[in-house]
Amino acid sequence: MIKKFKLPGGMQDHLQSDCYSRRTVEDTLMDSFRYYGYTEIESPILERYELFDSGVGRVELNKLFKVTDVDGDLLILRPDITMPISRIVCTKLPEGCHKLCYLGKSFSALENEGKLREFTQAGVEIMGASGNGVDIEVVMLAIKSLLAVGLEDFQIEIGHVGFFKGLLDDFDVNEEDREMLVNSIESKNGIKLYSLSSDINKRLLDSLARLPMLFGGEDVLKEAENMCLNDEMRAAVDNLKCVYEGIRQLGFDKYVCFDMSIVGKMKYYSGMVMRGIINNLGRAILSGGRYDGLCDSFGIHVPAVGFAIGIGYLTRALGNQGKLREMPDAEIIVGYEPRLMDDADRLVASYREQGVNAISSFATTEKQLVKCKEAVGAKKAVFVSADGNKEIG
Repeated sequence: MIKKFKLPGGMQDHLQSDCYSRRTVEDTLMDSFRYYGYTEIESPILERYELFDSGVGRVELNKLFKVTDVDGDLLILRPDITMPISRIVCTKLPEGCHKLCYLGKSFSALENEGKLREFTQAGVEIMGASGNGVDIEVVMLAIKSLLAVGLEDFQIEIGHVGFFKGLLDDFDVNEEDREMLVNSIESKNGIKLYSLSSDINKRLLDSLARLPMLFGGEDVLKEAENMCLNDEMRAAVDNLKCVYEGIRQLGFDKYVCFDMSIVGKMKYYSGMVMRGIINNLGRAILSGGRYDGLCDSFGIHVPAVGFAIGIGYLTRALGNQGKLREMPDAEIIVGYEPRLMDDADRLVASYREQGVNAISSFATTEKQLVKCKEAVGAKKAVFVSADGNKEIG
């Protein structure tokens, strides 16, 4: 096949029905965010490389799509939207609490395990506020947003990086071993954990091996509490207990479970972490958490928490559950004689007010209208003429 007809790896076309379904999901999510007081913000797709090359938001160079600007500066296609929003908050918005939402594309240069390299995310950030109440709000918004699009049988898994970090701090684990342990814990591979290094304290390995088993309901927090070795670990468990109690009081605790092995990007996140999961998908449809140190690279400390929803994964999950809205067929298509376009537009408007999916065309003869009817698959065609409206075809 000639290469000009092939897409780059990890890229995807979206045809009419797919676009309709995705746009419906996106609009519903954004409406849900706005309903709860979040205002939309937008950042450019292109950012300077330096934005993602410092602090806790640093991204490995091989994961970035790189572009050279006309003046020689190195630019990248943004790998996520949270960091650009942090830049905006620190440099362009007044000090205080900002509840922001967004919808946009992000990019990853790496293609692995079928993961797309261009993906759309909808998400929220609460910038400039901390505390249990704020964490409860962001978990509740995640639940309510997924319910708003019609998703069922999902779970929001919650963990806390402070629990894991406190455990490593107590055993004075060095940075190199920490990264190795994070990868092992995230993969839930206890055997791999023990084979990593003979230099790591066996008591620590025993404790780490228990983390993937700390998964489930409220009882998990009691087990985690018994494992606490220091104030950092106890503070992490206390935060999760408060979050759960807040969700329970609101009547949505059935959507929440705990996983103390969620450690994610430990340098990026600073507290509660969360991800949305659903059976038979294999990937999280939602991820997020608290990242109080991200803005420090701009010289300002701004506590923050948020989440992002992968539109592609969410629409796939909705399709698996038979909950995805499909593009409706046109019921009526309307054409008109020259100079009667306004009359035709009023007729289409009256059909739509009655709940009929009517569309207008630019067909100015009955023959043209019949072709248009066949092209769009409409059930009926109506031609507006000086002699009145006539059903044809």
